[in-house]
Amino acid sequence: MKLIRALILCGLAIVITVPVAQAQSAGKKVTYADIQPILKENCMACHRPGEIAPMSLLTYEEVRPWARSVRKEVRRKSMPPWHADPNYSEFRNDISLSKEQIQLIIDWVDGGAQRGNPADIPPPPEFVEGWQLTNILGREPDVILHMQEEYAVPGTGEDLNLSFEIPTDFKRDYWVIASEVRGNPRVVHHNTATVRGPEGDRDRTGRLSSAVPGKLYDLFGPEAAKLIKAGSTIVFGMHYHPYGKVEKDRSKIGLWFARDAFEYRMHSSVVADPKLRIPPGQRAYLSAGEYTFDEDSEITAMKPHMHYRGNDMEYKVVFPDGREQILLYVPEYDFNWQTNYELKNPVFVPAGSKMIVTAHFDNSPTNPWNPDPEVEVRWGSDSRDEMMEGWFDFRRVLKEKVDPKDLVLKPGEFDHIKPPVGSDEE
Repeated sequence: MKLIRALILCGLAIVITVPVAQAQSAGKKVTYADIQPILKENCMACHRPGEIAPMSLLTYEEVRPWARSVRKEVRRKSMPPWHADPNYSEFRNDISLSKEQIQLIIDWVDGGAQRGNPADIPPPPEFVEGWQLTNILGREPDVILHMQEEYAVPGTGEDLNLSFEIPTDFKRDYWVIASEVRGNPRVVHHNTATVRGPEGDRDRTGRLSSAVPGKLYDLFGPEAAKLIKAGSTIVFGMHYHPYGKVEKDRSKIGLWFARDAFEYRMHSSVVADPKLRIPPGQRAYLSAGEYTFDEDSEITAMKPHMHYRGNDMEYKVVFPDGREQILLYVPEYDFNWQTNYELKNPVFVPAGSKMIVTAHFDNSPTNPWNPDPEVEVRWGSDSRDEMMEGWFDFRRVLKEKVDPKDLVLKPGEFDHIKPPVGSDEE
């Protein structure tokens, strides 16, 4: 089951180069048997029934009618979606294709998109429908929390940005290694779940999970976990997008708790510029901000967030000795694919280091996504407004080790948390 992690959009991508080398060295005609491992490792997790992609690509029969479209998208590198500049960091969830893999797919299509020997084609992976993390972790969530009431999204009108509070009713502290948010995909543009502590203040755990275009979950473990204290509340920051028909939504979050000992506590933070004011027609408006680490930390992941005028974003660390290191540069930001870039090797930053985030916005008529180049654009939740948010995760060594005995769930521990009537979990 854990091997399926390589198939998920934000999972551990494995670059398959053996079929490429074999096909090229032998000089044989490329068949589906040669390209199926590439699709399996980089495409099938989304291109399957019930997921975000518009068509399934699990079998030859499903791929063959789309062969020319596949060729077109991989050739221009719009699929699989990956926008990080490869010159700065390596990422464990990199699903981009190598030049050799792209050429192999092109050769397959140009050669007639033949099946090849069926005996050489392994069966497609088996997916559990529903939670993506179930395919990665091999188990269902330990607890599922829903919005307290169903919300009716109108068929017309402006985008809606609302907050919903979900009491956890947790009687003790829990350590979370992964979380996933799900809702009605027809109207939920994004949902950012954050933790509010038992005292009513925003907890240092910060962002627990988020569902944005191209992303549904966050995975911190097994070596790190986020803390949810007893009595905490999870807040859903919802962005609904009416599309012409009244829809109902009762979004939910699945939580996977730590079951084994771990070394780090995971935190989330953000560099933001809420004072941005982009003049009409401005093609390269610069926005910047910084965060200072007050303790030794290790940066693990970064997730840029802007809207339709977002053009590029850079994350750079300035160390106390003056040394600088660019961790992530996204030269062509795409609002439709808001990837969480997970570093292959966490970067240690001593106390006093600064995370500098810079971004550019294109409010000119040349931006095809620009809603209106003639207006001044300010910070706002609506997609026609703008945001400059450089989210990032970092971990710190636990000062006090967690006793693995405290991680064991007791039978019936969540029996008091009842799923809503009519839900899949009822």
